[in-house]
Amino acid sequence: MIGDLGFIFVNGTPVNCSTEERCNCTLGTTYLIADCSGLLLQKTPNFTENVTIIDLGFNRIQTFPTNLPPYVTHLNLTGNSQLKEIKKNDLNRYKQLQHLVVSYCYLSRIDKGAFERNENIEYLDISNNPKLTLSVLNNITTDLQGSKIKTLLLDKLECTYGVSVAFLTVYVEHLSNTTLETLSVASNRISYFEHKVFDVLPKTLREINVGDNDLGYGLYLYVLSNLRGVQIINATFQNSFHLKRRLQDSCLEPWNSETNEEPLQGEKGGQSSSKISSPFAIRESAKSGHYQGSFLTFFIPPSLERFYFHDNMYKMEIQRYQFNTTDGSRKLTHLFLQNNIFYKLTGPLIGVQGVQFLDLSNNLCTDISIHFFQEFYGLLNLNLSKNMLSTCIENDLEGKIFNRLKKLKVLDLSFNRIRNLPYSIFKNMGELTNLYIKSNSLETFSIAIDHMPNLSFIDLSNNRIAYFDASMQTSLQGITENQRIQINLLKNPLQCTCKTLTFIKWLQTYQAHILDFKRYNCISSNSSILKFHDSKRIISSLEYLCATYITLIVVETLLLIIFLSLTIAGILNRYKWRLRHLFYIAKRRHLEVQHLQTIKSDTYRYDAFVSYADEDKDFILQKLDFLEEKSNLRLCLHSRDFIPGTDIADNIVNAIHQSRRTLCVLSSHFFDSYWCMYELNMARMESIYSRKGSNILCLVVMNKTVFQNIPLKIIDLFENQTYVEYYEYENNDTPFWNKMCQILQS
Repeated sequence: MIGDLGFIFVNGTPVNCSTEERCNCTLGTTYLIADCSGLLLQKTPNFTENVTIIDLGFNRIQTFPTNLPPYVTHLNLTGNSQLKEIKKNDLNRYKQLQHLVVSYCYLSRIDKGAFERNENIEYLDISNNPKLTLSVLNNITTDLQGSKIKTLLLDKLECTYGVSVAFLTVYVEHLSNTTLETLSVASNRISYFEHKVFDVLPKTLREINVGDNDLGYGLYLYVLSNLRGVQIINATFQNSFHLKRRLQDSCLEPWNSETNEEPLQGEKGGQSSSKISSPFAIRESAKSGHYQGSFLTFFIPPSLERFYFHDNMYKMEIQRYQFNTTDGSRKLTHLFLQNNIFYKLTGPLIGVQGVQFLDLSNNLCTDISIHFFQEFYGLLNLNLSKNMLSTCIENDLEGKIFNRLKKLKVLDLSFNRIRNLPYSIFKNMGELTNLYIKSNSLETFSIAIDHMPNLSFIDLSNNRIAYFDASMQTSLQGITENQRIQINLLKNPLQCTCKTLTFIKWLQTYQAHILDFKRYNCISSNSSILKFHDSKRIISSLEYLCATYITLIVVETLLLIIFLSLTIAGILNRYKWRLRHLFYIAKRRHLEVQHLQTIKSDTYRYDAFVSYADEDKDFILQKLDFLEEKSNLRLCLHSRDFIPGTDIADNIVNAIHQSRRTLCVLSSHFFDSYWCMYELNMARMESIYSRKGSNILCLVVMNKTVFQNIPLKIIDLFENQTYVEYYEYENNDTPFWNKMCQILQS
């Protein structure tokens, strides 16, 4: 970029060339240098005639030196704060002068004709002389119209604080036939260019610097295409803040206080009658007739390659702008738009197919439209760091924002507070080589990268990543086999636990691809910090710990299963009859059995269900006629009334449920029978849970030996319930059966 001229020479021979002994003189092959800078000289010393390069910078010289050798080609007077003017004849002696630097002085006037005889001058820097004002350009450019000028630096000829000014055509109209290549008018409070300025500038102009001004939207933007040879435009630091350090920084306009000359007038008698104050304001432009449809069209120089528009104080949404050239060429390759306040990128930008480098970092941007990059077909390097794109990126599940960037090689998304990257966010970036996602809030990193064969560097430093999952490890492993990729995971809280053991082993195996692997740390399960410089020991410790841990888990799991099994078995054993009863009752109620009809709760099909062992069937059958015909009892006998084809357990439950009483004929054979005991227990459950505690059991003890064979599980039945002893009526059983009829009918 444009800057002050400096003299740097090496391999010269020290010689004496000046009356000032402190000057350093160096003799080269084709030159003799005299370096007298920084000596606080008040007068210019004399030099030998063969001195061609003289540095008198940072002294206290008060008048422009006229006693220098006539063949001097390079002269540096920068930093002489006592130098106030350049008179008409001060440079007449130096006809071979090619480079002149008079920046950072205290110049307040340059006479017309001062450079009239310096036809060989190629480089002129009068920057940082704010007392001159831009009006001095009429004198300077008039003198330079027949010169060989190539570089003209006119920065900060206006004071820092004051009313904005216009850059007039008369300032540069005499340069139209020169070979000027570089023009800098930075830091001059310029808010507007007369549109004819770009018509009169020479066609040889390659670089123009208008940085650190107050440029706004105006008609001059529509004649930029007249700068046909310009390759670089610097429009940085527009509307920037400046710290006021001294009173002298204030302006003495509206006219030059030294010469009392009136300011030059513009095209319409004033400085600017066509300027629109809002920078790139679509609404204002629409009112002026320059707003075409739904977007703005700018005709840029056809040779423009680099556009610097960073560090400006413009707060705006980048909407749909179209950049055209008069000949249809597309040479623009670099756009520097960082450090602005472009809070939303809506777009699309039309006519940017040739752009290869785009910097949009540090713009406080929160949203990017899926259409913004649709014409950046040739983009190779994209910097979106230091924005606030977390929500925008995290919601792009299908990767539509970067869908058109198929040639992109470098992408920087650092410092964007991103917490999660969608898997398909970079699905079309098959040519990507460098991916920077450092200093975000990523806790996981799992994206599609198998289609990126050229990927060589991934920067994930300073995130919150604990480990890579198995799929990400596999994807990275596939890339490492084909090329030497480098991954930066520094300053992440990597975990060294049994869960991440596979990941730690992966890092150890592919440590050649992990940047600064020995500097890594990880956090163990007990929160201690482990250093990767001894990663093998970490893995060994984890393997032992995890093996013991797995064994412990297996043992504890087995013990838990055994405990639960025993507990459940105990519960089932304790309530097995209740559970069985509930099961069969539920089954009875929900299964439709055609031959079993649901009965009312207050009526029963049988007066009694008789439970007996087959060995005791004669005891019942011989009195069956008496009980059913003479006593009019309805009895249910399993040998006669059970439904064929139905489960025995179902028949038993149904018989008990449909009988008012259950008569159990207890004998030694009864206790030996599984189904008899089943009938007894189910009748007990029926009494407790279905008959609301009403006793339905009628126990008949056949003989005294029965008490010797009573199981412990039902002994409480005989302790809490009345029973009938048949053996007491053995000689005359008629009273027994009469009593039984009364009991069964009650």
